[in-house]
Amino acid sequence: MANQIRILTVEREGDDGLIVTFSDGTTGGYVVEELLDLRPHREPSESTPQNKETIPK
Repeated sequence: MANQIRILTVEREGDDGLIVTFSDGTTGGYVVEELLDLRPHREPSESTPQNKETIPK
């Protein structure tokens, strides 16, 4: 199995960008809009204290 690729550094680029350096020697440039599209759908979990009353049992 191949080694997992990790993020080594993140640098700000301009007003809305990031430059990410990965452990495999590659870099990637991202803008905020691209990162928002990549984020997973998030839902409250039972371990979140402020949401315990709203989670059906």
